[in-house]
Amino acid sequence: MYEQAYDGIVPEFKAGLHCGYVMAGEIGVVKRDIVFSGDVLNTTARIQQKCNDLDVDILFSNDLLDILNFQDDFFEPQKIGAIELRGKAQSVMLYTLRNK
Repeated sequence: MYEQAYDGIVPEFKAGLHCGYVMAGEIGVVKRDIVFSGDVLNTTARIQQKCNDLDVDILFSNDLLDILNFQDDFFEPQKIGAIELRGKAQSVMLYTLRNK
């Protein structure tokens, strides 16, 4: 399913996905930067950090699953469960993807 990369190197990564409102702003006078802020960024980072604990490459929230029309021939969502995330008052229902 995965193709061999150049020189036998295959990149690996962990991904956390969530959705919500983000505030974007531009700061600086001489050197301008675009800055993003919002609870959704913190939650997404915490979800991504749980990938290693749960031994998965991708995790996403129930909030995102609710708005996706997930129809894929190869993958389907697999419920992980309600997970407590650092800095969050309520647990978040998380999912990963599994092969069909």
